[in-house]
Amino acid sequence: MSWFRFALIAASLIPSIAHGQGLRISTEIVDISTGADGKPVTQVLSGSLTLCHNGRVYDYVSSVDELVIYDPIEKSFTLLRPSRKMAAIVTFDEIIQHLQNRDVKTKQYLDELSATGLASSAKEAEMIRFQMNPRFTETYDPVEGKLVLSAHSFTYRVDTRKWDDAEQVDRYLTYRDWMARLNSVLHPEGLFPETRLALHDALRRQKNRMPIRVELDRRPAISSRLRADHRLTVGLMNSDHDQIAQWEDLLKGKDVARVPLIRYQQNALVSRR
Repeated sequence: MSWFRFALIAASLIPSIAHGQGLRISTEIVDISTGADGKPVTQVLSGSLTLCHNGRVYDYVSSVDELVIYDPIEKSFTLLRPSRKMAAIVTFDEIIQHLQNRDVKTKQYLDELSATGLASSAKEAEMIRFQMNPRFTETYDPVEGKLVLSAHSFTYRVDTRKWDDAEQVDRYLTYRDWMARLNSVLHPEGLFPETRLALHDALRRQKNRMPIRVELDRRPAISSRLRADHRLTVGLMNSDHDQIAQWEDLLKGKDVARVPLIRYQQNALVSRR
């Protein structure tokens, strides 16, 4: 499984958006799979820093030098590679159009799989159909604050934390919905967004609960268990404000090239080889 697939799991895990006082979230994606020798593996795969400030969300992954800015007022994301001085804008409408096109192409691919008559093709088709229209068995322990969404080869285990600001929870879940959809555009080889949207809806049903640890278990189809751990700090540090100002100044400057999304993605792929 590629690093991108691992990184996508974090899309459903980052806690709340604080508009007034701000919020800092440090996230680690950890591989907790079982190795070939039967012993558990615990390996940090990636990390990110998320800064929530004045209604916008700045999500930075240093290992790939990529910043994603969520702007609900403009109904868009800005993607920035600071070291390469390259940026692209993706609107919510463009994301929805992409998902509609994906549905058409996926249904055509499912027809091709069905025509082969192979057992392996049938299993692949089953997993794709599940991701497009997930159906989980949902359980919640109100004492422990643990939410579980379970299905064959696809289980979320979530530790939650009580959150007093209901509007803040709603803003967070809306943000995470759009991030899940964006990741489907940026990394089509990853998971479909519908499974994460289902997780967000389950969190909405618990009311005023924020996820602080999320595990995705893909066994037995895939020998993979990934976990996202979050450290939340209410309020931003001076260095966080300085970093946001640097990013904003960079975007306003003439040195950053504004390019179409396809060129941005091509550049990103080349730089990661």
